[in-house]
Amino acid sequence: MKWKARHIAFLILLILLSSINSFSLAQQESNTIFKAPNLFESDTLIEMTITTDLKSLVRDIGEKNKYHKGRLSYYQGDSIVSMIVEMRTRGNFRKDRSICPFPPMRIKFNKAESSYSLFHGQDKLKMVTHCQNKKERYQQMLIQEYLIYKAYNLFSPESFNVRLAEITYKDSKNQMGSLKKYAFFIEDFEHMANRNGKIPRYEKKIHQDHTLISKVTKLAIFQYLVGNTDWGVPTLHNIKLIAKTPTSRPTPVPYDFDWASLVNAPYAVPNPKLDIKSIHDRLYRGYKRTAKDLEYIFREFRMKKDNLYELYTNCEYLNDKEKERVLNYFDEFYEIIDDPKRVKREFIDNARTIKYKK
Repeated sequence: MKWKARHIAFLILLILLSSINSFSLAQQESNTIFKAPNLFESDTLIEMTITTDLKSLVRDIGEKNKYHKGRLSYYQGDSIVSMIVEMRTRGNFRKDRSICPFPPMRIKFNKAESSYSLFHGQDKLKMVTHCQNKKERYQQMLIQEYLIYKAYNLFSPESFNVRLAEITYKDSKNQMGSLKKYAFFIEDFEHMANRNGKIPRYEKKIHQDHTLISKVTKLAIFQYLVGNTDWGVPTLHNIKLIAKTPTSRPTPVPYDFDWASLVNAPYAVPNPKLDIKSIHDRLYRGYKRTAKDLEYIFREFRMKKDNLYELYTNCEYLNDKEKERVLNYFDEFYEIIDDPKRVKREFIDNARTIKYKK
């Protein structure tokens, strides 16, 4: 009898252990199924639909413009993810309807609705849109700007992540035809700072040379690489600042590259104060450094040359003509930094210098 009792107890114990293991496995599977993906962890194109009062949205460009409700949906595996969002126009130059009839957007998410979607943890995101509805050139311009963000990611984690999407816009009031265009989302400023263990800084009038010197020099050389002069640290013009503390030297982070030579926007012209005639003329806008300091940074650009070229050659959304134009422009940059005489002329003799008041 005692043997039978021990046998039964042993069997009950086995059943209990099996049940616990099954529950644990089920819980793990459940967590796997419902684990929300991170928007910026992948480079895969997101195909989505946004339905809203499109005509009212794109024309609401005044100073008191408001958010417009819409519905965003996309496929996640075999399932459709759908959520209510709010959108409003944003920007300065590209908000002008004579320049961009379809301006850039800011999209706001409902945390509860987006919690198990690609957009979990997001509050508001900037969207760079296609600007012009009927000209295919603007699709390539958007891809070029997207790739500049991806290129800067190669050189610094202190940079904005981006995610490309192909969006079908539908007008809920049928006053506009549907549009299928590329767009991309830009990582939130505070999220980018937190990812790098830093805090956002918002002060203006911080001189370029009062930021971290090696990092601002790398930034200035990168802007020279892509042919962009449309930035400034003291004015926070297309620049954000992040830092370890409220008083430590900040790191400048660039954004908004639509006036770069690589993008080749028809509306982009150089600032009249600069000594260049075209956006395709490179101009180093950093401050004077020694040849040794410059060479230290040039080494990284040489080291990452193959990765940079592959980023463009492997991009299936950029046409061959645009790829050739970019690679020729990059070739010129690498020829310059390998020529000591041209380095001296471009980066030292013509560099900016600090002017002290007497």
